[in-house]
Order: sequence, then C-alpha cells, then structure tokens
Amino acid sequence: MKTTSKAGILRRAAAGWHLFALSFSRLFRSRQTLVCALLLGLASIAVAAWSLRDERTPAEFIEQIFLAVFVSFLLPVFSLCYATAGLAADREERTLVYLLLTPLPRPLVFLSTSAASLLLAAAWTVGGTTLLCWIGGPAGRQAWGPLCPAVAYSTGAYVALFLLVGVTFRRATIIALAYALFIETLIGNMPGIAKRLAISFYTRCLIFDAGAEFGIGASGPSDPNLFIPIAADSARTILCLLGGGLLLAGLLVFTFREYTR
Repeated sequence: MKTTSKAGILRRAAAGWHLFALSFSRLFRSRQTLVCALLLGLASIAVAAWSLRDERTPAEFIEQIFLAVFVSFLLPVFSLCYATAGLAADREERTLVYLLLTPLPRPLVFLSTSAASLLLAAAWTVGGTTLLCWIGGPAGRQAWGPLCPAVAYSTGAYVALFLLVGVTFRRATIIALAYALFIETLIGNMPGIAKRLAISFYTRCLIFDAGAEFGIGASGPSDPNLFIPIAADSARTILCLLGGGLLLAGLLVFTFREYTR
C-alpha cells in the first residue's frame, strides 16, 4: 500500500514537472516574449541616451529612470504578460477544459503553470533591471545591488495578483492592463495612506530605503506629506504576505470553480 502511494506521488510529481516544462516553453515562445523584448529594447535606448551626459549619479538613475520608467510601467507589464498568458489564455482559447480532463489534481495544474509564469516574469524583471543598470553606466551599476531585492519581492506580488485575475475573470489581460496602467497609478498617487493599496507603494518604500546611501530620502523625491513611507522590513513582509495570500486565493478559485468552456 505504501509503495503504491509513493509511486502515485512520484507519478504526479513527474507529471507536474512536465506540465511546468511545457508551460514554460509555450510561454517563452509566445508573443508576450516579443512584447517584453520590444519594451525593454526601447527602454534600453532611452537609458543609453540618458547616460551620455557625464557625472550622472545613482540618485539620478533611481529617480529619473528606475522609478519613472521601470517601477511605474515595465515591472507590472512584464509581470502581467506571463501571469495572464497561462491558464487565462487556455481559458480564452477554450483549451482549459481539456487540461482539466487529465488526471492531474487542479492544485497541481495551477501551481505548475504558475511557477512557469513566475519564473519567466522574474527573469524579465530582474534581468531587465540588470540590463538597464549596466547600460546606465557607473551610476546604474552602483544602484543595481539595492534595486534587485525590491524588484524580486514586487514581481512575486504582481504575478500572484494577475494569476488571481486570470483564473477569475474573462479578458484577464485587459483587466490586468487597466489595473497596471490606470488603477495602480491612480491609487499610487493619492495622498496619505490610500496609496498603501497599491503594490508600487511598497516597491518604492524598499527602493527609498535601499537608496538612502545615495542621498535619496526615505520619503523619496516627492513631498514627505504626500508620500508617507513605512519601514523596509514591513514593506517586505507585506509584499510576501500579499503574494502568498493572492496565490492561495487564485489556487482556491481555480480548484473549486467550474470552467465549462
């Protein structure tokens, strides 16, 4: 009995690994990769032009390039490109029902495809940070170390959010884009504590804390009365709890929801 149970677990683990590999390959070869490459290429050209002026500082790179371009736009877009291209794409193409007919448990299906989305999103966000910092010259290279952890934590939270959107709503990509480009920006620019509903708020708290060594205050470049930061440890904890909670919510929705077509 124990041998049979162990064999069943190993078979499911192998099936989950194969599903992960298939999802990763399919996502990597999708049009989302072309979109991400195009956006990163345009951003790289802009950073290269910015770096041509001598005596650029890490503080200028963080404020003028990283916060304005990467955190506000590229970070959420890279995350949603892959988070909404997995199960949500299968649902839109009406192929999800065939995947659900397999003997794989739904939680394993969700976790395998989600892992592929998270890995690819992290590759673009952390890799994009590395590329832009390298192109940004000495100023960007000095800022690279403090910036990467903030990007990694935020990527996990964004991917978990967009995975939940993908398994809950139809036209998930449109909804995720609306959130990333409009709702997140609107909430993030509200005065007081209202901006704490936005993931970008906690990203900025981590960046401002890590960038203090470059002369960037904890309140950032804006009026301290408009941006009321929290401690970096609290921001990391909230991003981890938020990512884990959203991932669990997506898992529960996918497990118990009926997808008929």
